[in-house]
Amino acid sequence: MNEAQTLQQNKFPNWGPNEVRIVSLTYVIDDPGLSSIASIKNCRTLAGSLDEAVKRARRKYGPGHLNAWGCRCLPLSGWLLGGGELMRGKHDKDHRENLRRMGY
Repeated sequence: MNEAQTLQQNKFPNWGPNEVRIVSLTYVIDDPGLSSIASIKNCRTLAGSLDEAVKRARRKYGPGHLNAWGCRCLPLSGWLLGGGELMRGKHDKDHRENLRRMGY
């Protein structure tokens, strides 16, 4: 297991393999040329696992590491505003109403 898979298993052992959740994460870009503030990215994505969310962040921002994360089950019953940039992914088309409730 990689780090993201281990973190997910420890915190959410019942997260099913086909269950999509809202994953909020703080990703730190490993680039010494960036200021400390510029290297920190706060973002959200719909993902089937923490590992999927981290891989999406790496594709978008480049090499880096996970600093903090959390998740919420779907469907949303109310509004969930704020939380950073949305990283679009393959699950978006199946959860349009949830994305609307998130303000995206």
